[in-house]
Amino acid sequence: MDEVLEFIHRRFPVDCNWCTGNCYWFATILHQRFPQYPIWLFPIENHFMVGDGNIFYDWQGIRYAAECEEEHILWDKVEQFDELYFQRIIRDCVL
Repeated sequence: MDEVLEFIHRRFPVDCNWCTGNCYWFATILHQRFPQYPIWLFPIENHFMVGDGNIFYDWQGIRYAAECEEEHILWDKVEQFDELYFQRIIRDCVL
């Protein structure tokens, strides 16, 4: 089994709103454990995942870029992309 999926299944058997309100924090946990995968924001879906740009992970498992209907943005670049949007995400999702 994929190392990231194994970690998710072993450590997070219960959904604590990991995809409906706590996705930023779940992505942060995954990024801390797997630093080779940066955090990505899917702005239309308003959802955070980690991945390499082609494969992404969240509590539900794997999602492939080809399945995504929107452009994803590296979390580290969001503030440069739109500062007001970044501040709203910090206010509404992080704090």
